Amino acid sequence: MTKKKIIKLIKLIAINFVVIILFLTLTDPILGLVLEETPGISRQISFKENNPLSLVKVSPYEDNMEIKPVIKQTDRHGFIIGPGDNSEKKIDIVFMGASTVELENVQENKRFPYLSIKKLNDSLNSNLNSRNAGVGGNLLSMTNLLLTTKVIPLNPKYVILSSSLIDMLYLSKNKSYWTGSKKYLSRNNPRTDTYKGIKNMFFSNLWLQLRKYGSFSKDLERMKQSNFSPLDKSRILYQYEKQLDVFVNTCLIYGISPILTTDYHVPKVMKANLRVMGVFNENEIQFYLNELIPSLNNLIEKKAEFYNVPIIKLHELIDQNNNFVNKNDGLHLTNVGSEKVSEIISFYLIDKFQNEKN
Repeated sequence: MTKKKIIKLIKLIAINFVVIILFLTLTDPILGLVLEETPGISRQISFKENNPLSLVKVSPYEDNMEIKPVIKQTDRHGFIIGPGDNSEKKIDIVFMGASTVELENVQENKRFPYLSIKKLNDSLNSNLNSRNAGVGGNLLSMTNLLLTTKVIPLNPKYVILSSSLIDMLYLSKNKSYWTGSKKYLSRNNPRTDTYKGIKNMFFSNLWLQLRKYGSFSKDLERMKQSNFSPLDKSRILYQYEKQLDVFVNTCLIYGISPILTTDYHVPKVMKANLRVMGVFNENEIQFYLNELIPSLNNLIEKKAEFYNVPIIKLHELIDQNNNFVNKNDGLHLTNVGSEKVSEIISFYLIDKFQNEKN
């Protein structure tokens, strides 16, 4: 083969490679626009839960000293349970939130939704039954769906809500809970779902990883959602506040006592993680950590006061303790961190229950 033909072949391969990468990269943002729905294909409401009656083994966090795999087991409702806790007796307390409540990478006997109630039972010689209804990636809007469809029928006495930081991240990049990838309604199109499923097996999150390297992603974002700023604190908190109102009022209407918690994070570690993600620029990171999260916790405290419901201030324990959170994101609890959170919650509940008796 001559040198000229070799050069021509290399160019052809390079061009095809670039075309394939561009096609895979743009699949997620434009596929839904190219392939329209056909008659008879319905929309669906986004509803994310852990599979009922499942048992899986997952890896612990990289900075954990634990070597053994982590067990994640669920009951018939899809709620995460503690070791050997598969009883069918009435559920008294349900913990709700996203991945910082789910804690799938924490050892099952150290997840605070299980351990805090175990400590409470040991202290008061009681027999309360708790469940972990946390689901990674769920916004408060999705938690409200789980509350009305799965938790209320079980009639627990208490529901403890944690994990709002994912809402702040999401609302910084999306106009509201009704827009973006986690909106309530989404298309259910077999053609797009099958193709995207195959694509994600080999090139998962390609769009997310590459979007930070080109300004074209910003133009597409403006096309999808216009007239909102990621730095609009009032808009973001307003959206979250209304969902929090829905949560608290729904609990109260059905005779369930809601307990709120403030959100925790380790700013220095989380800042480094957000930089690596590349989704936020430096101004947005500073706004998120220094303005939005403190204002969020202030809002949660005011709501607890307004509705006269209990609040547990987790951020006062966690924010300055690096060993309590995963060093790779500054947010998800380690085994040690989860044990400390369980102590705070159990002490609070023990005091609360003893005061109620008196």
